[in-house]
Amino acid sequence: MATFNKFESFSEHLAEKVHNLDSDLLDCYLSNATPSASVDSFKADLAEISTGNGYAGPRDTQNATSRSGGTTSVTGVDIVVTASGGSVGPFRYTVLQNNTVTSPSADALIGWWDYGSAITLAATETFTIDFGSSMFTVA
Repeated sequence: MATFNKFESFSEHLAEKVHNLDSDLLDCYLSNATPSASVDSFKADLAEISTGNGYAGPRDTQNATSRSGGTTSVTGVDIVVTASGGSVGPFRYTVLQNNTVTSPSADALIGWWDYGSAITLAATETFTIDFGSSMFTVA
């Protein structure tokens, strides 16, 4: 499983009440553009791959939160992308954004997972965005 990396603006956005990680709509999208932790803050900063052939764009993670002591876990339901009618990709990154946020700008970025190299799905192949026991934790 790929490791979660956070965008630096995410910690500021938490302090400024931009995110409600339990009730806001958190989406994942696929990208082949290299994320910059210090520069990228909103979806407009980090390109998504083209939609089509089974990839319909950002997908809802069905997120929820739970707390144990001083650590809060943000969980999500795994997302499966199935290529159909052609290939999907290439992509190397899954990007997590808050689709509810409209201020200070739309679609505030939270973090990303790096799969190490570009992936292209041929028709009928699937790719699972596997969140494991949690997408990420806030401690």
